[in-house]
Amino acid sequence: MNKHIEKAERFLQKGKMEAALEEYLLAWKEDSTNNAVVQTVADLYQRLNKVNETRQCYGYLFDQYAEKSDGTRATEFLRKLQRLGPVEPNRLLRCAQLVEVTKPAEAIEYYQQVLQASSGQTPELTLQCLQSLARLQPTSLEIQVRTAAVALKLGNTALAASAYQKVGELRSAEGRYVEAIEALEEAHRLSKENPASRLALATACAKAGRFARVIELLSPAGSPTDNQEILGLLAQAYLSEKQPQKAEPLYWRLLKTSPETIQSLMEIAMEYLRQWEISPALETLQKIDRHLAATGRQKELIAFAEKLSLIEHTAIPILEYSSQLFDRLHLDTPLSTSLYRLFDLYVAADEFPKAADVLERLTTIDPYDPGSSSKLDRLEGKIERGMWNELASRLGKTPSISDAFEAKPTEPEEAGTEPASRTGEGNPLTDLVLQTEIFLQYNLADKARERLERIAKLFPHEEEKNDEVRQLYERARFKPSYTASPAPQVVAESQDIRTYLNRVSEVSRNLSRQSTVKGVLTTAVNDIGRLWQLSRCVAGLATPNRPPAMAMEYIAPGISPSDATLLGKLVMGLQQIIANQNSPMIAENVSQAPQLAALQAPLSALQVQSLVAIPLRDGEQMIGILVLEQCGESRAWKSNALAGLEALAEQIVMAVANVRLRNMMKTLAVTDEESGLLHRESYLPCLLSEAERMRTQKSTLSGAILDFSPAKQAPPKPGGEQSLDALVLEFSNTVVSHLRQNDIALKYASHSLALILPGTTGKDAVAVVEKLRKLTAARKRPGADGPPRMVVGVAEAIRSENMDNADIITELINRLESALETAQQDEGNVTKLLDPPGVRL
Repeated sequence: MNKHIEKAERFLQKGKMEAALEEYLLAWKEDSTNNAVVQTVADLYQRLNKVNETRQCYGYLFDQYAEKSDGTRATEFLRKLQRLGPVEPNRLLRCAQLVEVTKPAEAIEYYQQVLQASSGQTPELTLQCLQSLARLQPTSLEIQVRTAAVALKLGNTALAASAYQKVGELRSAEGRYVEAIEALEEAHRLSKENPASRLALATACAKAGRFARVIELLSPAGSPTDNQEILGLLAQAYLSEKQPQKAEPLYWRLLKTSPETIQSLMEIAMEYLRQWEISPALETLQKIDRHLAATGRQKELIAFAEKLSLIEHTAIPILEYSSQLFDRLHLDTPLSTSLYRLFDLYVAADEFPKAADVLERLTTIDPYDPGSSSKLDRLEGKIERGMWNELASRLGKTPSISDAFEAKPTEPEEAGTEPASRTGEGNPLTDLVLQTEIFLQYNLADKARERLERIAKLFPHEEEKNDEVRQLYERARFKPSYTASPAPQVVAESQDIRTYLNRVSEVSRNLSRQSTVKGVLTTAVNDIGRLWQLSRCVAGLATPNRPPAMAMEYIAPGISPSDATLLGKLVMGLQQIIANQNSPMIAENVSQAPQLAALQAPLSALQVQSLVAIPLRDGEQMIGILVLEQCGESRAWKSNALAGLEALAEQIVMAVANVRLRNMMKTLAVTDEESGLLHRESYLPCLLSEAERMRTQKSTLSGAILDFSPAKQAPPKPGGEQSLDALVLEFSNTVVSHLRQNDIALKYASHSLALILPGTTGKDAVAVVEKLRKLTAARKRPGADGPPRMVVGVAEAIRSENMDNADIITELINRLESALETAQQDEGNVTKLLDPPGVRL
């Protein structure tokens, strides 16, 4: 053979390719396994332009290397073959199989060439290619559809069913449920005994809302199954088809492994109620209650109760249960709503003793609720007189006329004395007690003491026989001192103060939300003018003998606004008149009031007929005035109304002081040069300021610490510190725009921020944090796999009468840091809320 090769090489050197080819062919004949000789022969054939012979040689070489599974050399000769013309489908298929693992993209190309070359003439080969393509392109819908069609044509029902099922799953993932169901129905038709195809079809039908078909597919499945997916689909279908009786046992089975199933059980109870199946609804609700209580899921139990409170229903057993649940969880607002409904239902059912019990519970929750009085009227003559009188006593109502006639006549009282323990509407004792409660509620100790002294003077030793007065003395720490002189007779006032108490509470809440002095004054005049039905209401800030620095005015419809000059003269003049008195100045007819003689000109120009001027005092210093005007007619100003207005005057002063203090803190505090946030040094002063505001305004206060540091277990990354600094700086620059005007943001540490949230509960603070978390989700650190980590500790300040501000803030700071430490133990994004201890106002 070597001689033939040597001769062939000499012929090639002389350019005699035909002779060289003959010698190479002889060498190949002597050694048919020498592929190098074959390749040389193929190259000579190609140089001599003998295409058929060249194809035969390259084909031979491809087959040899393919048999040895040498994908690289086989691919090389296949490409040479392709340059000479079309290649047989079998060789394309074999080459694709050789490179399927190492070069899947090339394999896909070869498989597609096989499909084009076969043109459906060889279905078996086509199916083989399609199966391979399906492995390489599992998400290709076209490949799966063609596979199903060809397999079905060849009678391979198992493969066709599998392909149709894959088509259905792909279409379902795209949300094309109708088309998905068509494919899955075909798969199920071809393999009815296959549980996987049945489950896939049921899943798609559930997503498309075809729950009747889900029941048809899964309910005949036979004996009870432990497959959680089947149980979930079947339970969902029964519930959607309004068959809660069949859905409920399935959901209880699912609850063992899926705690979130409790929401579906709640929906089942609601469906029972919609179908007016009261007994199963009540049983389901009680089982949910017992389950959550037994597993210690207190937060979910509260959420369950809150969801129950939103449901409108009129079933007495359900309302009785829900009211017991709300009472147990101390949810006063849902409890009141439930009891309101129960009262109406009991009255409609003529169960008046039960209605009376409900009313008694309502008075315990809120003794000043104006609706309780009308409810008591509905029970008059329908319950025992003793019970009615007891409820009337609680509500401050006088006995009815029939009671007056039935009452046993008493001896006339001595002249100049007041009955020792009269109660009810029109009784001065009741009015004085309620006025004192207002002043105590809003920390107006001086005014409260004045009312207590009047009670002790007008009703000596009343505390010995009246528990309400005794408790009031104890609450105010007031010890009455009595003299031998008899108390003068007092004319009873007729106005019930409860209405004014509600008004004072409403206005005070609105004042506490303001962040500017102008906002405080505007809110004050608008709310007071509207609620007290005034012609005008003016609030001015001014030092004595000087024009007002700021004055805001409420104007009723149809009343012309005050001239600015006249308004300034009126505020300045009234302030000079009342500068030396602590009580309001009342003028039911301004033209007959001698103290207003100097102001008759502006009063006449403003058409003021009646007027009340209340000083605004910050301690001993007078800072402004509150003026109530009635135009066009005279007005009698009731003492109870004035008591509420005096309380509001104090609230206005405190609101102004708090706003100024907060603004001063922000102005004086040194801010971080880069982020613009307050420094850590401002943390304690700001907290102390907000704690004082919380105490005076009976509001809430929460704090949060946001930490962006990576988890302790996470390995350090190159440049991680710099990218984290940039992230915190970027977040700090935008966080303020997402907070309320009264909220305060501070730089707590190098990679953490602190938030002070006035008027916010702990639960609401968590909602604020989750809102801010969305900001970080939109910011990705360079080299990070996902959004940055942010762990947060949240706590609400305790509200206790027995703790000073420093103690409250110290306890809050400790709880905030403890919450943050707990959150940092988790590697993910965690928000940890630590509720305050149980000591609350």
